[in-house]
Amino acid sequence: MRADTVDLRRIFGRDVRYTVPLFQRPYVWNQDDNWSALWEDIRRTAERAEQAAPTGETVAPHFLGAVVFDETPYLSSSLETRQVIDGQQRLTTLQFFLFAARLVAATLNHERSVRLLSKFLENDEDLFDRAQHPDHLYKVWPTNADRNEFRAVMLGQKGGGRLAEAVAYFEREIDAWLAEAAEPQERLAMLVHALREQLRLVIIDLEEHDDAQVVFETLNSRGTPLEHADLIKNLLFRDAERAGADVDRLYKTYWAPFDQDEWRVEQTTGRITRSRLDVFLTYWLTMRTRREFTASALFKEFERWLHSASLPTEDVFAELRRYAKIYDLIDDHPLQGVEGRFLYRMKVLQTSTPMPLLLFLYGLDKSVLSPPRRQRAVKAIDSFLVRRAVLNLSTRDYNNIFRELVAAVARHPDHADEAVIEALSAMQGHHRHWPSDSDFRMSLEQDPLYSRLVRRSVRILLEALEDELRTDHTEQLTVPIGEQVGAKLTIEHVMPQSWRDNWPPYENDMSEGADRDELVHTLGNLTLVTARLNPTLGNMAWENKRQWLGRHSLLRLTHGTLLSAPPNTDISDWATTWDEHRIRRRGTYLASLSLGIWPHAEDLRADPLSAEQGK
Repeated sequence: MRADTVDLRRIFGRDVRYTVPLFQRPYVWNQDDNWSALWEDIRRTAERAEQAAPTGETVAPHFLGAVVFDETPYLSSSLETRQVIDGQQRLTTLQFFLFAARLVAATLNHERSVRLLSKFLENDEDLFDRAQHPDHLYKVWPTNADRNEFRAVMLGQKGGGRLAEAVAYFEREIDAWLAEAAEPQERLAMLVHALREQLRLVIIDLEEHDDAQVVFETLNSRGTPLEHADLIKNLLFRDAERAGADVDRLYKTYWAPFDQDEWRVEQTTGRITRSRLDVFLTYWLTMRTRREFTASALFKEFERWLHSASLPTEDVFAELRRYAKIYDLIDDHPLQGVEGRFLYRMKVLQTSTPMPLLLFLYGLDKSVLSPPRRQRAVKAIDSFLVRRAVLNLSTRDYNNIFRELVAAVARHPDHADEAVIEALSAMQGHHRHWPSDSDFRMSLEQDPLYSRLVRRSVRILLEALEDELRTDHTEQLTVPIGEQVGAKLTIEHVMPQSWRDNWPPYENDMSEGADRDELVHTLGNLTLVTARLNPTLGNMAWENKRQWLGRHSLLRLTHGTLLSAPPNTDISDWATTWDEHRIRRRGTYLASLSLGIWPHAEDLRADPLSAEQGK
C-alpha cells in the first residue's frame, strides 16, 4: 500500500467519487463525540491562520486522521473512483461541514467562497450523464442505508435525521463564529483558505496485491468503536463479492433491516453494553456452534464458524434474517399465555442465557415441533429458572446448561419438550440442579423471601400467584403482568416490618415475637399494592389496614387469600386479626399454588398436551 499526507485540495479538489461500500455501517457520528471536536479543530486552525496573516507567518497544518482507499473500476462516467475502506465517517462529515460552510457563504453573498466550496462538493457535470447518474455529482457517496437522506441533505431539503442534524449543527457554529468578527466575510475567506490548505489527512491507497478485507479488520477490530456486527457484515459481503454475487440484491433482501436504528440500540447483558444486533448475533452463534466465547471474541468466532461451515454466503444471510425475525417475535411476544408470561419473567429476572435455546425452539417448524410441545418445554425452563431464583441459587453455570440443552433438543427436535425435561432432571450439583417440590415448598413456606431475594424475584412470584388466582369469571381489569403494569405495583408487608409499633405479640408468647422479624418477610405475609397506596398503609394496625385494602385493592391475591380465608381453611373468623398462624396458613396455600405454576418433571410429563397449555 501507498501512504501520503495531503490537504483537502488533493482529496476533494479534483473530480472523483469516493464510494462507501454497502457492507460498511451507516453514519453514526454525533455532536458530543465527534462533530464538536471536529469543529473545534477547524476553528482553531482557521484562527491561527487569521492571526498569522498580517505577518505572513507559516501556519502548521492540522492532521484530521487517516482514510484508506481501494481503487475500483470507473462506472458509467469518466470520473475516477475510489472505494472507502476506512474513514468513511470522517470523510462524510467533512462533506457536511463543507456543505454547511457553503450555505453560510451563500447567505453572506460571498460568491468566491461559494465557488471554491462547490468545487469541494460537486463533480464537473461534463464528465458524466446527469440524467442517468444524478448521484455522480457528489464527491462522496455513502453506504446504502444513508443514501436517500444524504441526497436530500445535499439538495438542501430539511429533515430530522442524523445527517441533516450534522449540517444544521455546523451551520449554526459557523454562523456564530463569523458573527464574532468585525468583518464576517474576511473571516469566512480565511476559513475557506484554512479548509483548502491547512487541514491534512493521511491517505492510504491499497495496491493490487493488498487484501482490503485484512486491512479493514486490522484497522477496525482492535480498540475502536466499530461493532462486531459491522466486521461480520464486511466479511460476508466481501465473500459475496469474491463469489460474484449481486451484493446490492443481498443487501436489500437480507441485511438492510440490520442497519435500522432498532438493531443499533445499546443493550446491557451482564456488565457489558453492546448493540442489540451484536447481542442477537451472540445468541445465534451460540445456538449454531454450541461453543462458549466471550463478547469480545464474537467476530473471530463467527469467522471461524463461517470458514468451517462452508455454506454459500446467501444461505448465511438468509439464516441470519430468518432468526432475526424470530428474535423480534420473542422480544415482542404478547405477555399473555404460558410463553408470554415466561418471557416477561425472564426479562424481569434479567436472565438472557436461555435465548440460544429459545431461538432453536422457535426456529423449529410446527410440523417438527408442535406448539403444545414447545409450550411444555418453555414451562420446564420457566420452572427451572424460577425455582432456582426462589431458592437464591447461583446462575454461574447457566451458559453451559443452556448450550447443553440446545444440543439435547437438536438430537430430538420433534420431542424437544421431553429432551428439555430429561436434561434438566439429570442436572446435578449446587450450580445445576432443578429444585425438588419439597425444597421449593419449604423455601416458599419458611424462608424470609423479601429480605433474602432481590425485589424483582419476589415481585414475579406474587404477580404469577395473582394471575393464577384469576378465573374465566374474574373481571379482566389491569392484571399485574407486564413490565409497565408490574412497575406500578409494589410489595406490601401485611404485618409491617416495624410491627412493634401497632402489632404487639401475644401475651403468652415467651419469645415476645422474636420470630416475627423473619416471619414478616415470608410469602404468607406479602401481597401487592399500588405505589401510591403502599406508603399510606405504612405501619397501621390490622383493623385500619384491612379497611384500606378492602376499599382500594382489586387483586385476587388480596381479597381471596388475605381479606378472606384461602380455600380449605377452617378458620371461621379469618379476617378479624392477622397473626403468625394466619401467615403460615396463607403461606402454605400460596406455596401449593406455586408448585402448580412451576411444576417439576413428573407433573410436566403427566400434563396432557393441548392446543394451549395453561391459561
